[in-house]
Amino acid sequence: MTTVVLRAPDATTPDRPDPQLLASLVRAVAVPDDGLEHVAVRQADRAIELVLFQTVREAPRAPATGAAICRRALRLARQLGGWTVGTEQQDAAPTLRP
Repeated sequence: MTTVVLRAPDATTPDRPDPQLLASLVRAVAVPDDGLEHVAVRQADRAIELVLFQTVREAPRAPATGAAICRRALRLARQLGGWTVGTEQQDAAPTLRP
C-alpha cells in the first residue's frame, strides 16, 4: 500500500477533480508491471491523497511505482496542470482532512 499526495499549485487552484474520475484515470494509465489493484481517493484543501494498493515483487518499489503512475495521470489531465506528486509510505503519511 502506497500513499501518493497530489498537491495543488496554489490556493487559487480551481475545482478539484472528481475522485471517481481521478481514480479511473490512475487505473487507466497503470500498466500491468505497476501491479495496481485498487485506488482510494480523499480530498483536502490543497491536496488529494491517493492510496494505491499494489502487488509488487519488491516492496521498496511500490512508492516509486505509485508516484510514476500518478505522474503519468497528471501529464494527461489538463485540469491537474501544475499539480505535483509526493509519496510517503502509508505508515508515515500525513492524515488529510476529508
